Parts: sequence; structure tokens; C-alpha cells
Amino acid sequence: MRPNFFLFSFLCLVIILSACEDHHLTPKPPTYLKANLPEHSYHKEIFPAPFSCEVSDHFTLKNTVKCDSNYCEQEIDMGRALNGSINLFYKRIAHQDSLPALINFSNKEVDFHKIKADQIDFDQIIDKENSVFGTLFELKGDVATNYQFYLTDSSKHFVRGEVILNCIPNYDSLRNVLVYIKEDLDVMMNSFSWRSK
Repeated sequence: MRPNFFLFSFLCLVIILSACEDHHLTPKPPTYLKANLPEHSYHKEIFPAPFSCEVSDHFTLKNTVKCDSNYCEQEIDMGRALNGSINLFYKRIAHQDSLPALINFSNKEVDFHKIKADQIDFDQIIDKENSVFGTLFELKGDVATNYQFYLTDSSKHFVRGEVILNCIPNYDSLRNVLVYIKEDLDVMMNSFSWRSK
């Protein structure tokens, strides 16, 4: 009689404990760390290629690559907080007919990311006083580069740029960083000017 009592007690205990378990687990949404971004501040930067503009005080110009009077590659390190870079490519326009080819090339570089982009917005830059014309593209979604742009004076100079972040593209987690970068890019574009070499 005693063994049946222990068996009965054990079964009751198992039933009670199994009834108390919560089998309906609710998954938690992923969370992302908020980036501590510095206050915006700017200084005028004169580039080796024939242009200048206001850039963030947190940005650092890297050494140029293949730089001469006709072509120049310039990387701008955006600092630890942003963990990325702006890559600039300057090209002197050889003759008027080559400008459409340069613009088409820039547009193709944007189109290359259409597959991953959810939306592509653009802002036109028209500064007649400084002869600066161009387009800033904002690619929304999990893309390799969220910002690309080109600037030209329509006769002698052409600059193409792209922002590259050193992380896995996740648009939702990067949104506040991208808004911050957009403000810095707007300042760069609106202060851009050509200079004679």
C-alpha cells in the first residue's frame, strides 16, 4: 500500500508542476544600442582636388590615391562614432560630351542597389552662384551604401561620392546614424565650391 501512495503522490506532483509551466512564449523584438553621436560642428576643408567645402570636425581626410590634375580619389574617415567613410572621386571633364557619360555612370551606381533598396529619394543641388549642380541620392533599406551623390560645374569638374558604413546593413538599427550623416552631407553639399588649381 505504501508504494502506491508514493506513486500517486509523485504523479500528482508531476501534474501540478506541468500545469504551472507557461508554454506560450512570446518572442521579444530585437533591440539596438543607441549610438552616442557627437554634436555637429564644421570647418572648411580644402581638398587636393580643386574644390573645398565644410566638413564635420569629427571627419579626417585620408591620403589621396592616384591624384593628379585630371583624377583624384579621396577617402574621408567619419570617425569612431559613425564607423564609416565617404569616398570621393574627382574627374576633370575632358570635353563637354563626356559630362553625360559621367552622370550616367553615377546613376548606374545608384541603380546597382535598386534590388535591395526599399525606396530611393533624391535632393537636387543647384547653386548658380558657385556653379555647383548635382544630386544627392538617399537609398532606404538594407543596402551597402545609403547615400551617393555627384556634383559638377557642367564644364570642367565632376565629383562623385558614396557613404560606406563598416557594419552589416540594417536600416532600422542605423536610422538615427543615417539621419545624423544626412545633416553632415547637407552641409557639405551646400558649402561646396570649386577652386582654380
